[in-house]
Amino acid sequence: MGTRQIRAVRRLMTGLLSLLLLCHLTPMVFSLSVRTQETSSTVGRPPQRLPDTRRPLDRARLGAAGLQVLESRRLLLVTDVPLEQVREIPEAVDALFDHLQRELGVLAADASGKEFQVTGYLMDAPERFQEAGLLPDEEFVIRHGRHLGYEFWMNNQSTDYYRRHLLFHEFVHCFLMCEHGMRDIPPLWYTEGAAEYFATHTVNPLQFGVLPSAETGFEGWGRITELRKTALLTDAVEPVNLESILQPKSREFTSELRYAQAWGLVWLLRTHPQLRTTFAELSRVRTRREFDTVLQRLTPELTVRLKIVWVLMLDSLEEGYEVSQAFPELNPKWQILDDASAMSVQVGVSADRGWQASGVSFSKPLDITLTGSGRCAVHDQPERWEAEAQGITIDYVHGRPLGELTAALVSRDGRSAVRRIPVGRGCTVSVEADTELWLQVNDSDAARTGNSGGFEVQIEAVR
Repeated sequence: MGTRQIRAVRRLMTGLLSLLLLCHLTPMVFSLSVRTQETSSTVGRPPQRLPDTRRPLDRARLGAAGLQVLESRRLLLVTDVPLEQVREIPEAVDALFDHLQRELGVLAADASGKEFQVTGYLMDAPERFQEAGLLPDEEFVIRHGRHLGYEFWMNNQSTDYYRRHLLFHEFVHCFLMCEHGMRDIPPLWYTEGAAEYFATHTVNPLQFGVLPSAETGFEGWGRITELRKTALLTDAVEPVNLESILQPKSREFTSELRYAQAWGLVWLLRTHPQLRTTFAELSRVRTRREFDTVLQRLTPELTVRLKIVWVLMLDSLEEGYEVSQAFPELNPKWQILDDASAMSVQVGVSADRGWQASGVSFSKPLDITLTGSGRCAVHDQPERWEAEAQGITIDYVHGRPLGELTAALVSRDGRSAVRRIPVGRGCTVSVEADTELWLQVNDSDAARTGNSGGFEVQIEAVR
């Protein structure tokens, strides 16, 4: 074979090898490209979760100590509580895990391929667990419940509902912390609020992240009651303003009020139709850095609006709060009415809605007159009750006649209390600077379905 032929064969072989190599690498390159795209869509998520370092349990020794073990796919429950009180909990935790993966994102895999499971210690007599060597160090104080890695410890509770709720709460913490641990976590109001939110549940059917429809069936929870009790929004009581939650004076999370505030704010962000869209990505955050990136959307203007929606919501929040009808609008349009203006404004107020923006705000102190007219229907079951602006005394809500035209003045910085003002057919009100006027037909915000009609309200500056 001549030199020229040898060179031709070499070129042919080189081309074939290159082609074979390209065919071999193309799927790999494509796979790497896909993985890169997947990674970019879950920025901040580690490829693996933290290792599961739980100690194996000696079940015979636990049984001798009076402790029993219940196990499901996601929960290993060690307890001295009678089994008839807790037998259904492990299966419910499995359902909670599936719900969390849908709502908060699929967890990173374990390096060894081990499935996610948590060990929970539900203690009626903590000394039994102490003697069995199952409690952490004395410095690890357990007030009601506390988590660490893939384990949590909790004291037994006096009601079936709150026993499950607290156990679900601690499980949510384990779920959220298993990828990054306690390093660089979001602020406590969010992590505790998220745990409270997802732990609030019903049994038949089994649902998580619910708003209680009544106090019955949620015994021991009391977050709405705590907010109402501590933040009754009257002239004499300072409200629980948003600033005190976002910028707390203390990091200690010990009071029932702190848990109630955290739950309320997370519930608001996840439920209000306008806020839910804006902060949807909060569901996917695990670290403080991710959290801060999403919270950059909370502009100064949006912060002001959120503060006002917060205090208006607290004024009316109760079990069964009708989300679709009761939430105040996030960003209504406003015009300034002051003593230099000769304007008169007329607005409508619907009986089937909660607090509604009048569209009028005030830049400086002045007196205004409010005049109400028209008719509305409040409740259509068991019979239809009709009311004019002065309301009807057949029933009372917030200490005033049902169906009465009511106003509220809210400071634009969201710091002062909502001041409810009975308007009826008409009244004169002194307003302070930098306030907004809101209106409603007096009724429970858990009972507006079926209401119809409303009032016309004339708003005029006193000259």
